[in-house]
Amino acid sequence: MDLCKHLSYTGSLRPGKAVFFYKTKYSDFEPLQVEVNKISGQKCSVTEGYTSNGAPKSLQPQDLAYSNPVVIESCYVPPTVSELFCRFSLRVLANSLQPSSCSDSEVFAQLSELAQRYKALGGYRYLAERYCKNLFMGNWLWRNQHARSLEIEVITSSNKQFKIINANRLDWCAGWSEEENGCLKQLAEEMGAALSDPSMYCFFDVTAKIQTEFCQEIIPSQLFTEKVHRGEPSRQYAKVECPDGKRAACFGASKVGAALQLIDDWWCEDGERRLRVHEYGADRKFVVAQRQPERGNDFYTLLRKAEQLSDELACLREGHLIPGDIHYLMSVLIKAGMFQRGGAA
Repeated sequence: MDLCKHLSYTGSLRPGKAVFFYKTKYSDFEPLQVEVNKISGQKCSVTEGYTSNGAPKSLQPQDLAYSNPVVIESCYVPPTVSELFCRFSLRVLANSLQPSSCSDSEVFAQLSELAQRYKALGGYRYLAERYCKNLFMGNWLWRNQHARSLEIEVITSSNKQFKIINANRLDWCAGWSEEENGCLKQLAEEMGAALSDPSMYCFFDVTAKIQTEFCQEIIPSQLFTEKVHRGEPSRQYAKVECPDGKRAACFGASKVGAALQLIDDWWCEDGERRLRVHEYGADRKFVVAQRQPERGNDFYTLLRKAEQLSDELACLREGHLIPGDIHYLMSVLIKAGMFQRGGAA
């Protein structure tokens, strides 16, 4: 199958912002606010002492001891607060069943057939369980998930309620009790149905309760600031404005979505690390693409094989293992994006 001129998918997992707040005797929602601090910035980078070719700069002994005032944003739990909450909503849709736009009717038919065969073999249910694992493990809290106690609660639009106590002790492959596995299976069943049936879209309301330490640091999403004006913080955190004018620290929706998509361990045999679903397997830890076109395991190589992969599914029966390449391909379509060929393709 050749890539066509116009091909795009709409995302199937649509998280909202994850907002930090705490409760008091008088309020069930007090936004966790960000503060601005001016600190003494030390000269400690390589470029302060060395030239671009690695040679030491000609400096006076005191030159590297000077400091410059730096304005940054910080976020800490208030002194009297011992429990912090972070909440977001997740909308789940069946948008990967077919392209949202496609300029080639044959490509449209092949991709739609691939999705239907994947659905018939329980593929969406399998991916849903992986997404739900990331939900229950609190991976979407990023560095804030390391706490003395972490409780995750999920309420679905069908009014089902699931709760995991001490979620921070869970492991991707082990450590799940029978009760916790039951919650995972039931939630994955509901998500899988929403991913594979256009009439079954659903919403999840997800809340984490974090037992915090005294004045513990909280790390929300950091904003990308291309140009910082004089007096503005060089490090700025994401915030959402509340009706009373207060601004609550938060994670951006893309940051939450990135955590849910940490499911790609198909990039190599016996992959020990899960990567965020990405067309070229971007590995942020080692700053390398693990799915290179020359290896033939990147998304676009597999997309061109959609008809062949669909035929492979047609030969399987429910309960048989679906190849990892197909799981990966479908997970990228769930993530969505514009996949048409460029002028040089």
